[in-house]
Formats: sequence, structure tokens, C-alpha cells
Amino acid sequence: MISWGAVRTIAKTFAARSERSPSSDFDYAGAVQKTFDPLSRFTGIELPKGPPAGRQLKVADRSEWIDFNIEGFGHLMNPILKKASEGAGDFTYAVGGATLTAQVGFLLGFLSSRVLGQYDTGPLISREESGEPGKVFFLDGNIVSAAARIGVPVDGLRLWIVLHEMTHALQFEGFPWLRDHLGGLLDSLIAPLAEKLGVMETVRRISENMKSGGRSLELMMTEEQRQSFDRMQAAMSVIEGYSDFVMHNVGREIVPGYENLSAKMARSRAHRPPFETAVFRLTGMDMKLEQYRLGEQFSDAVVKRQGMDGLNRVWERPENLPELEEVRDPGLWMMRMETV
Repeated sequence: MISWGAVRTIAKTFAARSERSPSSDFDYAGAVQKTFDPLSRFTGIELPKGPPAGRQLKVADRSEWIDFNIEGFGHLMNPILKKASEGAGDFTYAVGGATLTAQVGFLLGFLSSRVLGQYDTGPLISREESGEPGKVFFLDGNIVSAAARIGVPVDGLRLWIVLHEMTHALQFEGFPWLRDHLGGLLDSLIAPLAEKLGVMETVRRISENMKSGGRSLELMMTEEQRQSFDRMQAAMSVIEGYSDFVMHNVGREIVPGYENLSAKMARSRAHRPPFETAVFRLTGMDMKLEQYRLGEQFSDAVVKRQGMDGLNRVWERPENLPELEEVRDPGLWMMRMETV
């Protein structure tokens, strides 16, 4: 239904309008090596020997990032659209496909201009075997532009981004079950969504989802799917919040001017231009920013009472991940852990 070739053309045309060429004078591989020891000491998480050397690092431009992520979007959307289009007429099929092709192309093009780094976790795209080093993208042209825009040293921001992506490497490579668990939650959400909806209704709801921050797709869910959705949101809150908590503590040691850099990055997040704010709201990205805040508060509260060993219990097994209400009230999670 979606023409992924057209998506690629739309996205790359949009992305190329303001792109800066990446620089080759920063040692990203060396920066990755530099971050691992302090991250491991602070968290207590040790990876098998050798992953940094085996990890695929890619200093990419927007076009390469778009190509990589088109597969992920297809993995998410194609099962729904294939199920929904069964029995649809040619006209209905074409109209729905054109609508979503344009929207996804615009979305990928826009995001490619904003993303600074990406660690490929695997659960949503499933390229790597569990436990294998993930692929890490650094969009250096975007990083250079962001550093100039917010007024911070570019090498400091580069190291800041490396540190953030490597905290995710610790989580997903240190605890391989995590990506499989998220993949299972995703499958339980995606597969049944379009079983009773026609193609145009499915397209309408997905399109509306891009304008409502996720609310429209929630209307398509059964009670069981809503529970999976809530578990996914809770897990992502902890994953993102843990990452920010660790990063803030380790970053003060290894990133020059970390406090100033982080403060400016936070202000940049909070004071986006009106058009950018609208796009983030329409696509539901503001939910992710809220996940950072809640998850970091959860991590901080647990560490203050039980230390990093107490917090790291979230990674021991799927049952230890907090529910949404426990993310909002960490005391509930800590009491539950006392009984297991």
C-alpha cells in the first residue's frame, strides 16, 4: 500500500534542504571506548569482552539514516496495512496508500533533520541477534548544526551524544532479554489492530494518529492490547529515564562543561520553534519527552533509597519492569520488589 520508494524520495528531498556535510575530524570510535569504563563502573553493568570493537559505528548523513529507518517503518506498518487492505477496491487502496506515503515521507524527512544519534536496539527492527553489539548512527552534520544553534562546543556535544547512545548499549547488550521482550509487546499490539477494520478506516485512524500523539491508534485496541501498550510505555519510560540518569552522573566526569551543555540542550528541547513544536505534537514525540522525565525521576528515587544495585533489579527479568503506576510512584515498585 505504501510506496516506500516514494517515501524515500519525499523524505530525502525534504531532508536535503538544510543539511550540512558531516565532519571527519572527530574520533567517534575512540569516544565510544572512552565512555564504556566509567559507564560500567557507575552502573555495575559489565558487557562481554570485545563488544566495542565489534560494534558497527556509522557517521551518517540524513539520506543514509532515512534508508536505514525505512525498513523499521515498514516493519511497523506493513502488517497492519496488509491485513486492512484485504478485499479493498483498487481506488480505495490507491487513495489510502497515497495519503500514508506522503505522511510517512514527510515524517521521516523531518525527523532526519533533528536526530543527532541512534542506537539500533533491535526489538522494533530485529536486525541483530540478541546480545550482539548494535549498530550506532551519528548524524555529524546535524550535531554540528545543533552545537552552533544552541551555542556549545561541537566536540563536547559529540561526546554527549556518544555517552547517551552507549548507555542504551549497556541496557540492551547487557540484558539481551530486553529487546526480545519489547519485540513481543510490539507484536501483541501490531498484529491484531486491523482485523476488523477496512482499509480506509485503518488509514483514517493511522493518519489521525499522526495528528493526535497516539490517541487514535489507542481507539483501535482491545483491552488486552491496551495492557500491552501500557507495559510498553512503562518499559520505555524506565529505559529512557535510566539512560538519562546514568548519563547525567557519568557525564559530569568525562564531558567538559557538561552542566552548561545539558542545560542548553534542555532549553532547546523545551523552547522549540512553533512549527517544530507542532510537528512533535502531531507525531506524538512529546510523549517520549515525558518518558524521559518520569523515568529519570523513578531512577533517582530508587537509587536514593536502594542504590544502583536496587535500581538494576529492573533488568533482571521482564516481571521486574515497573507498571505505569509504579513509574509514577516508585515506592510501589520498591515494595513489590521486596516480595519477589
